[in-house]
Amino acid sequence: MDLNTNIGTLAEITNGRVIKGGLDAPFNSFEADTRKLKGGDFFWAFRGGAHDAHAFLEETLAKSVKGWIVEDNKIGRFDKAAYPEFVIGVWDTLKALHRLAAWHRGRFRIPLAAVTGSNGKSTTKEMLRSIFAESGPACSNAGNLNNHFGLPLSLLELRKEHKFGVFELGASKKGDIFEIGSLARPTVAVITNIGPSHLEYFGDLETIFRTKAEIVDCLEPGGTLVYNADDKYLAPLKDRRINKLSFGCYGADITISDSGGLLKLGYKGASIEVRLPSAVRHNYRNAAAAAGAAIASGLDLTAVKAGLEAFVPPPMRMQILEINGAAVILDAYNANPASMRAALETAFGSSFKKPFYLALGDMKELGRHSERYHSELGEYLSGLDAERIFLAGPEMKAAAKELEKRGKSAKVVYAESAEAWARDLRAAILDGRGTFLLKASRAMKFEKLIEGL
Repeated sequence: MDLNTNIGTLAEITNGRVIKGGLDAPFNSFEADTRKLKGGDFFWAFRGGAHDAHAFLEETLAKSVKGWIVEDNKIGRFDKAAYPEFVIGVWDTLKALHRLAAWHRGRFRIPLAAVTGSNGKSTTKEMLRSIFAESGPACSNAGNLNNHFGLPLSLLELRKEHKFGVFELGASKKGDIFEIGSLARPTVAVITNIGPSHLEYFGDLETIFRTKAEIVDCLEPGGTLVYNADDKYLAPLKDRRINKLSFGCYGADITISDSGGLLKLGYKGASIEVRLPSAVRHNYRNAAAAAGAAIASGLDLTAVKAGLEAFVPPPMRMQILEINGAAVILDAYNANPASMRAALETAFGSSFKKPFYLALGDMKELGRHSERYHSELGEYLSGLDAERIFLAGPEMKAAAKELEKRGKSAKVVYAESAEAWARDLRAAILDGRGTFLLKASRAMKFEKLIEGL
């Protein structure tokens, strides 16, 4: 973070006031985690769902903090003599962060892409970052910093050497995408797809679509929408009177096909063949989405090919590992019905060797739809040629029941916790035969199943 401003400007941008300190003093960065705080740092105190950082202000004084950005009504317990060198008071520290991020974003006249959708956001973001890197440094979210805290913090990492920006936007309720997308003001907006994720909060797929589509209203004037033409929920976007590029297998601006195991992308009569770093077929659409955003940002198919072939998949997202001769597909970052189906189709539809073993955990945040989607998963699993199916989690019980109903219980090991069958799974992996798919929502922490192997 290199904000290159001063205390007076910070207070003005955030609608705050300088309680202590000189207006002309420099302000370049801050820390929001007391565990990472060093002497001489500014501390920005946020209120989260579980903790209020204002409760830790005494701790920051013990670390010789240089200044605070705090909410006015949270520091009355301190004698002014105990204040650090600088104190900026605001009404709401999160809204103040948003104002600072929007101001900082406005300092950069560069192609900046925002990626949202139900599945593939992180992979598409990383693919596009890899393409951009062929032409110059790109700023992007670190990890999964894609919400109302993470996105503004990521925007504040923009520096003068950056030639591009690419940021993923997440949402858990209607209005979230507009809130943070308005800070990013993208020149390119990407919607990967619409699927049943976070249904516990959204309620239905139509609400998910409306929420993801909020990114269109955040585009900079003259910006371009890139969207999945094969997704029926995104079909209405073709009628929006804006610049747009579609990607898909049929009737899209950017066409997707398979060419002997290579991804073939076509655009305006030209085409490229791309060797992606893994055999994950559903990454074809993610790659096409990234290609569309790159083209909308002024790059050509040559840069797209080079960037996609240099792409390194994020960990725990269809990450293919070899353990003692067995192929282990680790997809433990998240799970919803669409991504679960895509992972299974990849495992069984590619060149992975038999026998197939499945270790599947709960798909979280489906709310009242959970039993239905887990039952449908069980029905789908019953038709697969799996040697063994390990299931874990209270939600996954519905899948186990469906498999039992269909006479497949002999293949199934079910428990509320994966610890009950972890030793058997590990032994099967170490036997060195076949292919193992490990997939579950983040809360299940399935990566621990292969720790040490």
